[in-house]
Amino acid sequence: MKKKLKKQLTGIATSVAIVTLAFLLDKFEFIDINEYLSAAQTESETEIQENQITSDDILYEVVRVVDGDTFVVNYNGENEKVRLIGVDTPESVHPDEEKNTEFGDTVSSYSKEMLTGKQVKLEFDVDERDQYGRLLAYVYIDGQMYNKLLLQKGYAKLATYPPNVKYVDDFKVLQTEARENKVGLWAY
Repeated sequence: MKKKLKKQLTGIATSVAIVTLAFLLDKFEFIDINEYLSAAQTESETEIQENQITSDDILYEVVRVVDGDTFVVNYNGENEKVRLIGVDTPESVHPDEEKNTEFGDTVSSYSKEMLTGKQVKLEFDVDERDQYGRLLAYVYIDGQMYNKLLLQKGYAKLATYPPNVKYVDDFKVLQTEARENKVGLWAY
């Protein structure tokens, strides 16, 4: 984590230095700053697109499912817990037994069936980890976002924790549709 932050800060410092130099060169008419910035923006956009393609192609094996919204993947050679962003499923393995529900067991079984042993893609938002050290992700299985699937089936409720709110509008629509159609937990 510290290496990543150091690399990001170094990149920012380098960018600031280059832009400052470009403005000085523009001031003394060695270059046209508008042409420079346009070229830099195009290069940056290309780099972002390449990084997205690379990260989207990585698959991680689901080692074990903990409950409806938490599971373990082999992440770069380590077993890491993943917590789905934006959704909360009923409890099934809570230490306080009174919080566990029969529907929580149903959702947990569904997640086990859908995810165990499968290859998934992980998409991160602003925060990569929560306070417990779990990876926070939007999870894709066979091209479909699992977070959305749980909401569509009424197996989860919307649970937003800023700044990780990239798909919150989509999630609200899916929850509203599930509630109106009385599916899953909305059937009760």
